[in-house]
Amino acid sequence: MNCLNLPEFAFDEWGEVLLRPLNGKRYPLAAEFELTERCNQACKHCFINQPAGSMLARRGELTTIQVKDVLDQIAEAGCLHLLLTGGEPLLRPDFPEIYLHARRRGMLTMVFTNGTMLTPEIIKIFQESPPVLVEVSVYGATRQTYEYVTGLPGSYDRFINGLKLLKESGLRAATKSALLSLNRHELTLMQTLADELGLPFRYDGSMWPRVDGADKPLDYRLSIEEMIELDNLDPERMQAWMDTYVYSKDLQMRSNQYIFNCGAGYRSFHIDSAGQLSACMMARKPSFSIPELGFETAWANLGEFRMTERTKYVACQDCSASGMCAQCPGWSQLVHDDNETIVDYICQLTKTREQIISYNLMDIKEE
Repeated sequence: MNCLNLPEFAFDEWGEVLLRPLNGKRYPLAAEFELTERCNQACKHCFINQPAGSMLARRGELTTIQVKDVLDQIAEAGCLHLLLTGGEPLLRPDFPEIYLHARRRGMLTMVFTNGTMLTPEIIKIFQESPPVLVEVSVYGATRQTYEYVTGLPGSYDRFINGLKLLKESGLRAATKSALLSLNRHELTLMQTLADELGLPFRYDGSMWPRVDGADKPLDYRLSIEEMIELDNLDPERMQAWMDTYVYSKDLQMRSNQYIFNCGAGYRSFHIDSAGQLSACMMARKPSFSIPELGFETAWANLGEFRMTERTKYVACQDCSASGMCAQCPGWSQLVHDDNETIVDYICQLTKTREQIISYNLMDIKEE
């Protein structure tokens, strides 16, 4: 039997082909689904983790049947991309059943995990029905640093074992690090660890307050000077910031009318462990219960919220650096408990980046 000779598409080209028939219409294309807030680790900086054995947290989670029903509803609504995350999603004994149900519904599924609960059995399930990506969090390159961050003796060896299982499996995998004042000194070592295993590595220095309102994670946030130093030490990273700035500086990146200017609640959405639908992982207010309302009604309600208009002027609306700025309603909710107030740290960081980029571009022009 002869195969059809179909052309290959790069991912961005495929995305354009996929979105073109929508004609700019709102559509629930991509979901983040937190299966649990519980985690087997106790990372100092985490914005959500509850103890693995917390009965209170467990009672608030959707049952297996409820999770599968939600997956059915979002699949029928047209969701194609699904991220399964937590907490630690592998902590749920029913994770294999949930994962395979999502795959049977045709969703392209990613999994975020700390890697310590990866087993040959889980790997076999992934091999039989491959995820788009398994991304493992890296909290340090040495046992001392890793376990100081996670608060769990013995977690480093299980983390390394999980990475090796992924490497040997042939599955598409990657690593990422939440860069903290506690592990900043091991950034190069974490990159080396990933390189030795042939896994992509990325890092992010963004620290959010906890979803319960506590701001303890901010104690471990890098200073603006440290963040800029990291940019300067990585030519590829700095070039990416420069490209983004040059591309976006003459575009209006912030709406003068609406608080949202991204895909949250427009093409993507977030579901927490209780089945509450919200715009994104950060912007959790308001939320709408899928078990009570059904996805279709909850999605419609979220769409109405997404049309919320500004009540105040913010400098972002006229800022030349807004295209590379992370300022958004989610940040405002977490820090100020509203949708519009600027988060000073984010603003100062972006403005400092803009100054350095402008200086670099001036040098390039003079050359």
